[in-house]
Amino acid sequence: MVKTESLLIYAPQMCYLPDFIKNQEHIYGVSLMLYALRSETSIGIGDFGDLKEIIRLTAAAGGDVVGINPLGVMSPYTLSSPLFNLLKGDVSPYRSLSRLFINYAYLDLKSEPDFIHAPDVKKFMKNPEVISEIKRLNESNNVLYAPALQIKLKLLTMMYQYFIKKGDKSRQQEFKRYKKIKGEELENLCVFESLLEAHKGTSFWRFWRDGTDDIHSAATLAFKENQKERIDLFAYCHWLADKEVKEVQKFAKNLKMKIGLYADMPIGAASNGAEVWENPKAYVLETGVGAPADPMRPRGQSWGFTPYHPMMLAKQHYAPFIKLVRENMTYAGALRIDHAMGLRRLFWGFFAENNPVVQGAYVYYDMKTLTAILTLESNRSKCLLIGEDLGTVPAGFREYMAEHGLLSYKVFFRQKEKDGSFIEPKNYMYMSLAQSSTHDQATSCGFWSNEDIEVFKSCGLYVNYEQYQSNLDGRKKDRENMIKAFAKEGLLSAKMKKMMTESAQTGDKIPEGIEAPVNAYGARTNSALYLVRLCDIYAQKKLDNAPGTIDEYANWRLKLSHTIENIRETPEFQNTLADIKKHRPKSA
Repeated sequence: MVKTESLLIYAPQMCYLPDFIKNQEHIYGVSLMLYALRSETSIGIGDFGDLKEIIRLTAAAGGDVVGINPLGVMSPYTLSSPLFNLLKGDVSPYRSLSRLFINYAYLDLKSEPDFIHAPDVKKFMKNPEVISEIKRLNESNNVLYAPALQIKLKLLTMMYQYFIKKGDKSRQQEFKRYKKIKGEELENLCVFESLLEAHKGTSFWRFWRDGTDDIHSAATLAFKENQKERIDLFAYCHWLADKEVKEVQKFAKNLKMKIGLYADMPIGAASNGAEVWENPKAYVLETGVGAPADPMRPRGQSWGFTPYHPMMLAKQHYAPFIKLVRENMTYAGALRIDHAMGLRRLFWGFFAENNPVVQGAYVYYDMKTLTAILTLESNRSKCLLIGEDLGTVPAGFREYMAEHGLLSYKVFFRQKEKDGSFIEPKNYMYMSLAQSSTHDQATSCGFWSNEDIEVFKSCGLYVNYEQYQSNLDGRKKDRENMIKAFAKEGLLSAKMKKMMTESAQTGDKIPEGIEAPVNAYGARTNSALYLVRLCDIYAQKKLDNAPGTIDEYANWRLKLSHTIENIRETPEFQNTLADIKKHRPKSA
């Protein structure tokens, strides 16, 4: 007799839909890059304390949601090798060591009991050199990841030593329960982080020559035995991060926000991360995930993700995907599925010698099973799902998402009719989330002034000059169509229309306050949710990220121009949200 086993999924037809969706309400909020926040109390990078203040301000202005970047784990040891430059190298929040746990870089350390009470911490924070270094990190207009993470890990090490020896007994028991609940996945990550620390300068585990590239090897088991305390330190870091992010969501819900945190889940795993190291059979290491060439990205895109092996994923009863989805829903009221088309197919790409254009093919997945997992876990966690469906979308995919309750993702600058005119707000589908742009695209000021096009040119992303000129010509038409769209909605004052018209040909002069009609137009859409980018409130021009680049552009580093204290004390934030509230469609 041959015995077999199979995964049985008994899933509801629809993802979880909160009451405001059922009641056809139109809510709004803010989206931001958490690392970009800055305050007088932060240590070189935005933290959960800063995020709480943005949530408080958003709720006070009637907002119900704050969207954030992926919070996956980052390590100072992948950022401090001799090859890493402070303004170059891969710090993408979409390529983390693990998507299952929270990045301790975002900890609001000064709110933690062990920070407050540990004598070594107090002594460390009074050191003039430390004070000077934190001041340097905070004043930098870019996040200096390596030194920021290193100083936070030093503090966490001192906090851990105090916690183990003199910490509150009830908190020690809570820590033990956390480790037991998270089990093998947590231990594997902490072992991996400790190994990264031991292999300084060699951050890719495939190049470790001491046997620890294999999680099951004798060398790895011996390392685990010899480094128990250091491994436990990293578990402590993730425990605190888990507690803090959940406290942020609790804070938002106590303010009666309908969603609270809107989290972001990357579609692929980083090839040099713990997820692939602990389970390499579930992935295809010889290829990467990306997108074929198109008019916007003529060389195509390679995102640095390692795709799931569809057959091995099924053989493992979809355990890696289930764990991923479940963990990312634990602290959020809504979850964005990055590149949601990956539920159906992914472009597996590679670069051929002497060819700058990415090569590859689409590989298909069992969308029915993956969607069933999403609907089941969504209802268990009471988490609204948004599928990021930008780019090349398979026929029937959006309809399939709608049938199962996943909201579509609508970006104003890409929502166009066949003639290039912008889709009218009333024609946006209700089951969607609308934004003016995303982290991968230009801000309102940057879009008008060709910032993205010029960055792509400087980074060598165009195959030839004709492609560059074609995009400039297309942007000129976009500016003209923006004027028509805004005028039709009655959103332009005579002064704004004059400024936009005078600058429409070249975009060389950004009309002052251009973000206001962009937000008003987006707020008027029929989409269930509208989010304003925090950087748009403060007229940011620079790109957060230039897709398809790593060293060519300082991706994922740019800080917000205003501090949390300044946001709180000046009127721009509240005025913008008040204007959005005014333009949101009224519920029936």
